[in-house]
Amino acid sequence: MNDAPAADAISTPYSAFLKELGREPSADECRTWAAEHPDTAEEPRALSDAGWYTAREGRHEDALVLFHRAAEFASEFARDARVGIVDQLLVLERAPQADAAQRALRDELDAQPAGFSDLRVFDDMVEVLCEHGQHERALAWCQAGLDRIAQSEATGSPHDEAEVEQYRHGMLLDRGFLRDQLGIPLDEDDLAAESEANAELAAFRAMAHEMRDSLLDDDGEAFDGLVLRWAPADFPAVRERWPEQTAHYGDDHAAYTARIQREARGYDEAGATHVYVITATLADFDAYTQRTGHDPADAKTRRSYSEWHHATHPEHELSWPPARNGACWCDSGRKYKKCCGTPANN
Repeated sequence: MNDAPAADAISTPYSAFLKELGREPSADECRTWAAEHPDTAEEPRALSDAGWYTAREGRHEDALVLFHRAAEFASEFARDARVGIVDQLLVLERAPQADAAQRALRDELDAQPAGFSDLRVFDDMVEVLCEHGQHERALAWCQAGLDRIAQSEATGSPHDEAEVEQYRHGMLLDRGFLRDQLGIPLDEDDLAAESEANAELAAFRAMAHEMRDSLLDDDGEAFDGLVLRWAPADFPAVRERWPEQTAHYGDDHAAYTARIQREARGYDEAGATHVYVITATLADFDAYTQRTGHDPADAKTRRSYSEWHHATHPEHELSWPPARNGACWCDSGRKYKKCCGTPANN
């Protein structure tokens, strides 16, 4: 259901395979990769991915087999596969087996020392149970995840502050939603998270309407949304070249990536027929301005460059949004739903 942060933070053979592929893999490709890399640390990761893609094709029995294979490994990815087992058992309406699998997973997690490594499992279980309408159990997992964050912080466990805050924010939003669905009064933290989300949503919708007004022609015809994204290696130089765009680009690459995600969503909500994220380099941009004679300092030139790039180099763009279980557009190597597609980023 998601890739482990530890695996995504560094280049691994499987993440390299996904990046080189340049698109979402098929179930068969993931299964083949696993078969070609037996007894490796990432074999269960590939098997788990194959399980999710197989499930999406509606082959739930086959997906269940793949998840069981991945869960047999003594690996961090085994718990991800066990989330998949719970999901497929619920899809197949095998409630007693699903309940047993869920309890076993929770017991195992509760027996672990406080730490942040399993937050993704708590988060995934909330999602799975919500999708199957099991709001009370989803709320229990959500609260357990928030408790795990508090316990881990109290023990001083090493962690990525931004990533943990992302999980906390997402779980608070989920908890507020679930409490509301179950008729449980919201506490101050729930209300604060809800207020922040509403404010962000209002600002986002205003941006979307501005995009629509500026892009639709006089006939109101459909349009494609083109989001120009500078290659990560060029980001420092981009900020130096256009300092007036600091507010747009943000203080660091993480903030810039979040901005790109919001911009893509803005085009989508504004009614774009398709949304594409175009990855460009300054070298290619400079070559374009030299050929065309356009002013490289003019913001309109970046727009015309995007349109030219879209028409001539479709291989360097990605359709947005990716599949929820597909690789994220930002090249992190993580799944979209656990990277730029998380509730906290949307």
